[in-house]
Amino acid sequence: MSNVSYEKLLEALDLHHNLLHAEMQAIAARDLNTVEDILGQKDQSLDLLLLAKRELGPDFPPHIQSRISSVLNLQEKNTKSFRNLHVQDNQPKGSGDLLNPLFKRLKQAYSK
Repeated sequence: MSNVSYEKLLEALDLHHNLLHAEMQAIAARDLNTVEDILGQKDQSLDLLLLAKRELGPDFPPHIQSRISSVLNLQEKNTKSFRNLHVQDNQPKGSGDLLNPLFKRLKQAYSK
């Protein structure tokens, strides 16, 4: 396995990690428009991660596995933080079908 491939994977992990930190801040600020923008960027970042991972195969050195675990843990924290917003609870009663499309997309993104 070439160092270039590992470098690509590490760059993709760094990018995704940075997006997760930005997302964490947007969630804390309850800035749903920014969260939605970041979700789109995360989709692109995830594509880069998957491409880099495909080039390397399933086995990673410990330092890369540690970075992957860090990204997964941060994603899990963001998911929990977003769920704590109780976006649907902020909607008027009886408006379940009338939820803002942004809220619907964000809710879907963070649902298991």
